[in-house]
Amino acid sequence: MAEEKNLYLPGSSWETVKKIIRAFYAAQNEESPRVEDIAKLAGVPRPVVSMNNNFLRSVGIVRQDGWKLTDLGIRYAMGLARDNSSLATENLSAAVRLNPVLNQLLNLLRARGTMKPDSFKAEIMILLDLHEDSRQIPFIRPLLDMLNESGIVQVSDEGVSLRESDLGPKSRVSTVENKMGSPKPLEKERHDPVTGIRLPLPLGPGRLAYIELPDGWDQKELPKLLKILELALGDSL
Repeated sequence: MAEEKNLYLPGSSWETVKKIIRAFYAAQNEESPRVEDIAKLAGVPRPVVSMNNNFLRSVGIVRQDGWKLTDLGIRYAMGLARDNSSLATENLSAAVRLNPVLNQLLNLLRARGTMKPDSFKAEIMILLDLHEDSRQIPFIRPLLDMLNESGIVQVSDEGVSLRESDLGPKSRVSTVENKMGSPKPLEKERHDPVTGIRLPLPLGPGRLAYIELPDGWDQKELPKLLKILELALGDSL
């Protein structure tokens, strides 16, 4: 039996996905809603709902056993329906953190800091076992939109990174009294770029290798590290 994927990509834009989630919420009180009912409420063709079915189930928004929302999905949809951004963001971030693949991506950003969009996209492709000619490649974009809207990840043309609240312990900001007696903020303390990080390296779906970087690691040492890995592992490959 083939191993079930922990994450499927959406089948349409993120805005269309949210329309479908709102439609699920509108049909939540029906005893046995059908995919046709959801499509009609969302104002989209039936195949569009079906194309997003696996994605919505894999992130815990739609139940595995029918066309209804999970408890988390209900709370997220309620936030959308009531225009309550705090409620929506809180539950969307919970969906992101609970998915094993998305959580791996968060750990990757936590370890590496800001990544170039193409590099982050490549990591997603590795985790989902996609190739450059895969038909699903365009639907990485709505996944990024979801991550951005979750409040955990910041996505822009310049880079992909965790938002400040998810970076872990923050640098403290000191204050001093100026001549008038009012507090004046000082620049944040600077730290080494990377210290003592255990870096996850995705080799494929469900397969991770780890490298532990020492204190004071500098990116200039990368060529040396790659050469050492090649020498150390070459004979065993």
